[in-house]
Amino acid sequence: MSKILIGVDGSEHSEDAVVFGRALALAAGAPLILAMAYPASPLAVRHGALAGHPVGEDAEAVLAELARPLHDVDDVELRPLGNLSPAQALHETAEEEDAGLIVVGSSHTGRFGRVLPGSTAERLLHGAPCPVAVVPNGYRTRGMPDRLAVGCAFRATEDGNAALGAAEELALALSASLRVMHVVEPMPWVYDSGETSLDLREINASIRADAERAMNERVAGLSPRLRSVATLYDGRPADVLTALSETVDLLVIGSRGYGPVKAVLLGGVSGRVIRSAACPVVVVPRRAHSAVGSVFAASAATEPR
Repeated sequence: MSKILIGVDGSEHSEDAVVFGRALALAAGAPLILAMAYPASPLAVRHGALAGHPVGEDAEAVLAELARPLHDVDDVELRPLGNLSPAQALHETAEEEDAGLIVVGSSHTGRFGRVLPGSTAERLLHGAPCPVAVVPNGYRTRGMPDRLAVGCAFRATEDGNAALGAAEELALALSASLRVMHVVEPMPWVYDSGETSLDLREINASIRADAERAMNERVAGLSPRLRSVATLYDGRPADVLTALSETVDLLVIGSRGYGPVKAVLLGGVSGRVIRSAACPVVVVPRRAHSAVGSVFAASAATEPR
């Protein structure tokens, strides 16, 4: 079973990541690594822009304090990482440990209750070897509700299918319902020259029908134990999905469909959603649904609680 890696920096936003990571670890029965990067050399602190940053034993003390809420997780490792770059340290640790998920908090500059990746999360999202979850500011004050709804931004592409595979496993592990959301952007919003002779109404109807058919075919293959509903929406995908993030407890979205296989690379829609969503967002790399499954497969295979 793969591990869940939580990256922290000692701030209150680290507590948001810990609360979310704990809930997933308990649901999956998964091992958990709580990691914090620190400058390996005291000279880097004195001569760089890292004055006051925890080093060595300080980092261990911060990790111990942040680990207090994890007392009911069976397997927790505290890992100080001597590295000037938190993103690099987390990336390397995820690869070494074959982590199935990295969890980080949002930037302190973000709005309360909204996701906004900080510099570390931004770098992770553009190169992580596994899915990355970004948790909204203030999540520690509310946590996961008892009756969960997992949302999935779906499209009939490789990364869309990877996202739905991950969302299915998360929903089963968390005994949650699953909302599959496919957003179709009407042609006039893309080509609005006012001079076209195309029958846009007919073209849009055909595009919508094809999208709905592809979505329903994919949803039909989901686990019969899963409470799921699939809905087709019209509009600008980033705007619609951001609004829908207020109606679910966790949103799973694919990365853009190019770039290294098994590496997160944010596209236009996922990049905008991850900067304004109202719930935790899990960004899934192409072909990475098996990585998420390695965390949640054991729980997904059991009967719902």
